[in-house]
Amino acid sequence: MDFSVVGYSVQRKDVEAKAMGQAVYAGDIKMEGLLYGKALRSAYPHAKILGIDTAAAKDMPGVQAVLTAKDIPGINRFGLAIADQPVLAADKVRMMGDAIALVAANSLELAEEACSRIKVEYEELPGVFTVEDALKEGAPQVHEQGNLLQHTTLNKGNMAEGFAQSDIIIENVYQTQRVEHAYIETESSVAHLGFDGVLTVWTSTQYPFRDRRQIAPVVNMPMNMVRVIQMTTGGAFGGKDDITTEIQAALLAMKTRRPVKVIWSRKESMVCSTKRHPMRILVKTGATKDGKLMAMEGQVYSDKGAYCSIGNFITKKAGLHLAGPYFVPNIAVDTYAVYTNNTICGPFRGFGILQAAFAHESQMDILAERLNINPMEIRMKNALRAGIANSTGQVFESSVGFYDTLLRAKEHMERYDLPGGVKE
Repeated sequence: MDFSVVGYSVQRKDVEAKAMGQAVYAGDIKMEGLLYGKALRSAYPHAKILGIDTAAAKDMPGVQAVLTAKDIPGINRFGLAIADQPVLAADKVRMMGDAIALVAANSLELAEEACSRIKVEYEELPGVFTVEDALKEGAPQVHEQGNLLQHTTLNKGNMAEGFAQSDIIIENVYQTQRVEHAYIETESSVAHLGFDGVLTVWTSTQYPFRDRRQIAPVVNMPMNMVRVIQMTTGGAFGGKDDITTEIQAALLAMKTRRPVKVIWSRKESMVCSTKRHPMRILVKTGATKDGKLMAMEGQVYSDKGAYCSIGNFITKKAGLHLAGPYFVPNIAVDTYAVYTNNTICGPFRGFGILQAAFAHESQMDILAERLNINPMEIRMKNALRAGIANSTGQVFESSVGFYDTLLRAKEHMERYDLPGGVKE
């Protein structure tokens, strides 16, 4: 079969425009009457909001709008999987990045100055900043329904038999860190309400249709009256899967009836945007003396931060992949997605699998060392292949390339006598 792309070196369609500096990003957009939007953000990770005084900001010449939660025409909620994040905090803040008020002004500097003149009265609340503290009895509650967002289980085979048949059992705890995407282009949007009543949002995003689905209910407009256009995106890696600046720009454009540009500073991006989930992973692995895996038991605790994003799916997926690309006949894994008052976590390349890989590959290396087996050989012995069931019991009949990949790597190391090879 002939292919036009597969197997060929092809030129990306956008590479010439980017290389020549002709690509148009959301931040490059210029329009007549363009305003600049900015958000006032929480001074605390967890606090009640007792009052908001916007009078000084509204009185500034050149300030066209100042919005708080009471000014939102639709619902004051958004979120990819669960609408649990307020557009503008009304009763309390749950993390340092929570937006409390929005300003539209004739210049960015003026918008920033107006934000600094808004006075917020807080009552600071105790927070939870580790999953262990968040799950303690009597812990401060990030959300009214509790700090445990989701608990999932995965069970396959018979754990007691699996460990009884093991000659060696390795048990360890692994901790991964919160990670920032750090894309070169920070989050940016321009919104404009047209003469035909259509709200258009040009934005740096990964998923315009999901953005539209979240924008429309907040601005109280039918879905077909909201148009989202994905501009050239200067890096995303999962971080622009979530709503960032889109709703803020849209609300200000609706209020002022003028185009509004919102660009997060690098500081805002660090404070507000979703991160890779820190995970605490407990793993117990059993194997025979010749390196055959017999059982794996695990618990995965993810720090969600203050809101869900799609972290419930990410946490569950980390559990599904905790056994790695290996055949393990007996598996039991529990996952816990936990709210804290830390920065929100969401999708980041790998979708929970990188955290799981750190744990299962470390276990494989430790097993190889304890059993005095070459690390490559123990992986090849247990590698999933076509016709073998994975951790959920699913059997793939094709496109299982892990063993062949290991084989190629082994041949390469042997050819060049590299560390890890098994050449005699």
